[in-house]
Amino acid sequence: MNFIETIKHDVEKHPVLQSTWLKQRNLSMSFEDLLLWLSQEYFVSIGFVDWFLLVAAKTEDQKAKIVLVENIWEELGEGKIAETHVSILTDFLNQLNFDFLSHKMLPETKTYLEKMKSVIDLGFFYGLGALGPANEYLLKLEYSQISDAYQKLKLKLGLPEGKFFQVNLDADEGHSKRMFDLIAETAITDESKKQVIEGNLLALDARLDFYLGLSKFDESRLKKVGS
Repeated sequence: MNFIETIKHDVEKHPVLQSTWLKQRNLSMSFEDLLLWLSQEYFVSIGFVDWFLLVAAKTEDQKAKIVLVENIWEELGEGKIAETHVSILTDFLNQLNFDFLSHKMLPETKTYLEKMKSVIDLGFFYGLGALGPANEYLLKLEYSQISDAYQKLKLKLGLPEGKFFQVNLDADEGHSKRMFDLIAETAITDESKKQVIEGNLLALDARLDFYLGLSKFDESRLKKVGS
């Protein structure tokens, strides 16, 4: 197994893709589940662009900067504000009549964002591991599960087209390949490879906090219903 296959394998076999919340929604997802996931992913989408900017600032490699900025530019709708991933998610939530006035970040979502920032702060190659395999590649595997669950719910409740899912899945396919190519070109020493692997695993572990928050929220919601 070569280096790139190893870090892909680390993502595919990580517990985050088997998290209780995610597995349960593969079987059945409610409208409340959908809003909860989207509402917390909203905060991640905002932080996502910042992470790429921070990693790009940690290298003098011009080719690497170009790849990272290309990904950022596409996340930002190539300059069209209505086509940024955050705008598309905001529009989707509005179509679902989500109440932005009561929108709050869960403590565990905040912890996830803080941990991601701390991984990136460790250095450029840690950042590549955190952004490439543990985000672009992970999200392709993660979003596809949520997207499949949404399609079932959409038919059941007559919900709008999930453009948000399609845009992200299409983008992540190209973005993850770009990031893996960049990692293969730049992480050529044993130490740099080690840092990519560590950054990947630290970021994957951090994502577990995100789903822990969703599970805790569900538990508190059930207690309120039962009381």
